[in-house]
Amino acid sequence: MKINRFLLAGVVVALLQSGVLYAMVEKHAMVLRHGTRITLATEPVDPRDLLRGEYVRLGYGISSVGTDKVTGNKPETTGLIDIYVTVKEGADGRWNFASASWQKRTDIAAGDVQLHGRTLNHSYAVTNDVYAVQYGVERYYLPEGWGQTVEKMQGEHAVDAVIAVSKAGDAQISALKYNGRLLYQEPAY
Repeated sequence: MKINRFLLAGVVVALLQSGVLYAMVEKHAMVLRHGTRITLATEPVDPRDLLRGEYVRLGYGISSVGTDKVTGNKPETTGLIDIYVTVKEGADGRWNFASASWQKRTDIAAGDVQLHGRTLNHSYAVTNDVYAVQYGVERYYLPEGWGQTVEKMQGEHAVDAVIAVSKAGDAQISALKYNGRLLYQEPAY
């Protein structure tokens, strides 16, 4: 009888762990499949950590938001806080900063896209009246041997990231482009 209880408990734990892993993978895949595609110009970021595998660090123009550009009521808490940045498509097909708010907006213009970012809420976190915003798309893992090639291309300011953005504002990198041509496409799974 005791063995059956342990066996049943083990099976339940294994199913819960598998379910959590599946949910994480499915959330990533859902954003890639159904998210709105936007293209952002990347900016080179230095340095590179060789101990974490083959990846490139990506910076974006929308990663620096002026303190005077953010509307709404700033949260009183310290640490990481939410910020919502709205982008609009430019004539060149790249998306650029349109506005930012401490609260999720429901009144964005048709065709614009709102990204959910995080920034630090400390007096020392603001440099030159600019918030450093992260969207979860600042590090991109690549197949073996691609990292240094993409970094070199970034030095030419010719690499764009195609970002899939969910309705909630969550972002995933869908692809990298070099001079407008597809460089690498992210598989959904």
